[in-house]
Amino acid sequence: MNEWTLGITDSRPSSWRSCQPHWDDEKIVASSSHTFYDVMNKLCNSAIKNRREYDHGINEHLWNMKIMSMDEAMNPPSPDERLMRMLEHDDDSDGSDDSMDDNEEKYRGNVTIQCPAEAERGGYEDFDDPDAQIMNSDIKLNSGVLPEGYILAVTYDYGTTTLLYLKVLKIRSTAVQSLLEYFSMEANTAQMVADLKAVPAYNLPLEQQIDCHFPYASKAFLGYYLPLFKSKTSKDIGVERRVMGSITLGLLSKITTEVDTVFCTMEDRNSTQDLLFCPGVLDLNELMEVVNKAWEPRDRKNDPDGLEQFRYDWISRWVVGANDDAEYKRIKESIEDDTGFGAKRLLFRLDKDGKSTSSFEFEKLFPKTFAMMKSGKFRWFRYKKGVLRVIVGRGKGEGSRECEPKQVLRTWKYDFKSFHEMLCAVEASWVWKGRELTAEDVLPEYDSDLGPSMPLPKEPTCYGKEEDAVVISKCGDKKKLVTALAISEEEGGKTVLYSGHDDGNLSKWSLDTNEQIWSKSIYPDGTKDYERYTACGLYVKETPGVAGIAVRSDPLKKGRPIVFTWTDAYNGYPSADFKDRGASVLKAWSGVDGKFICEYVCDIGNEQEDGSPARPSISAVVFCKVFYDRLGCVQDTILVGLHCCCNALKYDEKYSDFDIEEAREFSEGNIIPFLENSHGRSMDSWRGHSGMIRAMAVVREEYVVSVSITSGCGYPDQMILWSLDEAGVPLFRKDFYDHYQSNLFKRKLSRLNDVDGIGIEGNELLISDKHGDRIVSATLYDEGDDGPIIEINGFAGLGTKYYEDEGFHGRMAVSEKYVSVAMEIDPTAWIFRITGNSSHKNLDRRDGNDRNFRADYDRSDDSMEALRKKRAGREMAAGKVKFPLFGGNNPPRKKRKPGAFGMIDFGSDEKDGFGRGGPITLAMRGRHIIGGFSNGSLVKFLLPDTFAETKPSLNANDRSSCGSLPSDEWHVPILDCEDD
Repeated sequence: MNEWTLGITDSRPSSWRSCQPHWDDEKIVASSSHTFYDVMNKLCNSAIKNRREYDHGINEHLWNMKIMSMDEAMNPPSPDERLMRMLEHDDDSDGSDDSMDDNEEKYRGNVTIQCPAEAERGGYEDFDDPDAQIMNSDIKLNSGVLPEGYILAVTYDYGTTTLLYLKVLKIRSTAVQSLLEYFSMEANTAQMVADLKAVPAYNLPLEQQIDCHFPYASKAFLGYYLPLFKSKTSKDIGVERRVMGSITLGLLSKITTEVDTVFCTMEDRNSTQDLLFCPGVLDLNELMEVVNKAWEPRDRKNDPDGLEQFRYDWISRWVVGANDDAEYKRIKESIEDDTGFGAKRLLFRLDKDGKSTSSFEFEKLFPKTFAMMKSGKFRWFRYKKGVLRVIVGRGKGEGSRECEPKQVLRTWKYDFKSFHEMLCAVEASWVWKGRELTAEDVLPEYDSDLGPSMPLPKEPTCYGKEEDAVVISKCGDKKKLVTALAISEEEGGKTVLYSGHDDGNLSKWSLDTNEQIWSKSIYPDGTKDYERYTACGLYVKETPGVAGIAVRSDPLKKGRPIVFTWTDAYNGYPSADFKDRGASVLKAWSGVDGKFICEYVCDIGNEQEDGSPARPSISAVVFCKVFYDRLGCVQDTILVGLHCCCNALKYDEKYSDFDIEEAREFSEGNIIPFLENSHGRSMDSWRGHSGMIRAMAVVREEYVVSVSITSGCGYPDQMILWSLDEAGVPLFRKDFYDHYQSNLFKRKLSRLNDVDGIGIEGNELLISDKHGDRIVSATLYDEGDDGPIIEINGFAGLGTKYYEDEGFHGRMAVSEKYVSVAMEIDPTAWIFRITGNSSHKNLDRRDGNDRNFRADYDRSDDSMEALRKKRAGREMAAGKVKFPLFGGNNPPRKKRKPGAFGMIDFGSDEKDGFGRGGPITLAMRGRHIIGGFSNGSLVKFLLPDTFAETKPSLNANDRSSCGSLPSDEWHVPILDCEDD
């Protein structure tokens, strides 16, 4: 017969990596004669009862128990990862080559114990872990199901949930049956009483004790319930029941800066929400008064915050110093911007002078504690579930509120009758290794580093704030959504802007006077039939209007601009059906007056499916000089990348065996060259890509680099380097996706996620990735015998996204030596020098399949370390500007009203077609950086002279181009090829 000893905690597993819980605070002992139902019943009447106000019976709510390894508990895989591991596990028996998985831990499913009520109604369904083995609760404990070191995760009540985590501390063999018992920490009560009485303040009369001066704060620090409103029938301030979890006081953490601290916290019973939070170090007298003010029950008739509609544990009180205006403003603005997904936050501080109106003097009654808490060192205490710990050193674990055993000066398991009594215990605990600890003492292990634990990357210089922005055009029409921008330098030093819009309009603006020069409708207005305007959020991946703009100097008349445009819509939209569409065209217009000049027809082969004309959309356009063997000369060329797939022949990555005639005979390619000065003559297409073209850029007038994406999932597929000395000859290919891999989850070969632009200077490339939330550095090496190759140096995030599944619209603007990157969900545009990034220390140089970086995704998304990594790219930036939201013209939106549990339903706001207010598209040229917005507004900043271009040019957007069409837009044709 075996006996199990299990430690109990409600500390979340994500914090265990840095600090293991105090497993000795609560334990349960059971034997192999007991069932899991017996264990759960004992927990309901002990540990769960201690954590719930009323209901705790085993039959009062549904529950389950999940058995998992320690690693699984601390690093739970996402649903996608779990599915991937299940499929890999199934593949293990098929005899396929799993050599790449030799060092991987094979997937073993978890075990879930279901309660009887679940079994009676058909069985528990674990949607988060569908591969878990479901067992009934009447099975007895055995080491095969519950091994030593494993975690038993208990979920009680699927509504107001209580979570417990039990660790199997040991399993031992025993000859006699053990009783099923629950233990809490043992304490030497007699010694504690003696030590309390030795504190001078202990025997003070009640009227001199802290509870008399600050009755509400004192009750709160003991974890007691305090009503929101004053009682009509009694002056009693609260029912004697404890409703709080962990409570801390004292400097326990400095996070990102010296002032980004945690000084006082009060959590709800399940430690999921702060009922009170103090981010700054306050004088203890001021703290007690403002905390007392925060917890004082209010008059029900004077409730401007509408607290009656919120759950008790859905209200969070924030307190700051009376003279800390900056922190007060920051939190106040944050509260005003609350979306409704968090708790209802209330902000408190004393009057401006910060002087307490109470006669209580903390420093006189508790001089040691007062000195410790103003020493600037990490000195604090924590009270949780009847256990008080007085602690030195920086807090650890989740929220920095845990500690290692060696940090604890003293632990008190004592039923404190008052906060005064608790503070006497704290006062008696300042002893280090047998001697009295003073505020001046330095403990090298804990006091040698008192700085921030997770300093964020240094932010670049801000060259423009909202109030500095210059509005070129203030608009409020969603059909005028700005879809393309180009800045050009005309003769006489005049700087002009061309803007394309969703409704098909092309406009020209003077950036010297900020006035419109002309405007012309160049594409049919298809916005009235467009579903985007009623969709949830803003999804600007395609436009029926102007998708791209490039400006070139007219070869026939120097100084006269020609403006090239293209659209995402099929030719004939919206009047013609898709099946009746014409071939996509690149149009040329006079930059002087907007008159039409000519068009370049992109007619390219037939579809593989039915032999009909393919007629794909245009994705990217660049201009360069190409040598054509057939013509025997170099020609100014327009390269047009198409949004279609090809059946390309498979050559090695350096194309050592490439045969251009063989490639031509096999299939058309999806890059069409046009002779720029021929008004429409096309040459043989360039074959190499199998996926649809996403971006192209010219490298040193010697090469062109192109990036394609896969159909369906839209992941980056290939990067190909083309020679400009031999038209249509590829020199190097970098594969990002393996179409021949049978396992779907192993096909992705790179972390590259979504290319939104390519900036090139010399041999260095800077790529906007992940919808503008990450930059990627790459280098072209073309010296030596290996020939030209491109290597990715590393990745660096900007941390604009808070959640991985938001912000799917980003843009990069390319200037001579700089690029700017922005996302629609944020008003900040980040400016980078293209060169000098390849060796930067902040680059994460790891690459490969996403599954190799599981630990980087959501293991500790809320930790400062994760935030620091997410923002590593900011320190690499040369500067930034912050645009006003919506260009300074916010759309009229109705004030959102709280719904159930105080939650705010803001779905209607997201369906108005305007989005989140950041720039939809960008343009950058020398000192000018311009943002276009979803409401049609245009805003500019003027950067310092250091950003000025050395060779101002009329040409614009002609060396780099990137589309944003999704991989399943309209219809993605696959070009026909030879049958063999």
